[in-house]
Amino acid sequence: MAFMPCMETSSLPAIVFKLLHSCERSCATARGPITKERQDPIRVFACITRLCQIRLPMGLIALSLIAGCTDAEFGSDTSRPTSEAQHLAQLRYDLKQDPNDIEALKKIGDMQAGRGQWSQAMGAYREALVVSPNDRDALLGYGEGQLALGDYGGALETVKAIPDQQVRVLLLRAGALAGLNRLTEARAVLELARKGNPRDLDVRSNLAIVSALSHDPQAYPIARAAAFAPDASYSHRRNLVLVGGIAGQEAAARQDGTQLGIGSDEITQIIAIGRRARTEGIRAFGILAGA
Repeated sequence: MAFMPCMETSSLPAIVFKLLHSCERSCATARGPITKERQDPIRVFACITRLCQIRLPMGLIALSLIAGCTDAEFGSDTSRPTSEAQHLAQLRYDLKQDPNDIEALKKIGDMQAGRGQWSQAMGAYREALVVSPNDRDALLGYGEGQLALGDYGGALETVKAIPDQQVRVLLLRAGALAGLNRLTEARAVLELARKGNPRDLDVRSNLAIVSALSHDPQAYPIARAAAFAPDASYSHRRNLVLVGGIAGQEAAARQDGTQLGIGSDEITQIIAIGRRARTEGIRAFGILAGA
């Protein structure tokens, strides 16, 4: 999951740890053809609302909660038959009919996580785990909620219950370790993820952040390669600026950030977070508000 500040609606660093996948998962529920002619204003507003539910600097540990929905190309098909509110109401009705409907519980959790309502989302995932204690998706969702709310120890314990080593699981584990300032271990997990997924930009972007916090001079080149990839998201680009701030390469970060289309004010804000991280570590990024 990667956190961001909500100083103004649009300008925060959306670092890309596991949370990104949570957001993307939520958005994917209603995502249709991605065309600018078919933008869904309700969805766009929901994503903006989600941004503003994040208090100050959300950098690493949720690394990327917003990435999926802040992409400039994000859009959804306005022809879908139901609104998000109607969908949620239907899911709650389904639960009335069958209180053990685990799929409905997980979908509600996904929707609430997508809005940044982590306490509520964790409640839905927790109920799903009552029905099926080993459900992988419910465990991941619950762990991501713990990560978003700053319960790094809890997130690490949760992810231990998931035996596989898929990218989403590894990103959650790395985020929890980084939150506990166990940077060497977090980096090892990310290196493992990169070995199996050499082109995964989320993994590489997060690896760059952890490397920067570990004072590795290769951090900026790693972040830059990810940010300038043809399929990079806006979050990967913002992470490059963040790494520049952490690593003390502010001039390069400003130049690259401008070239990548990031506004001057936003660059300044992200660099300021990076500077604080030099002495405060992960805590400089802040945590998600528990809406």
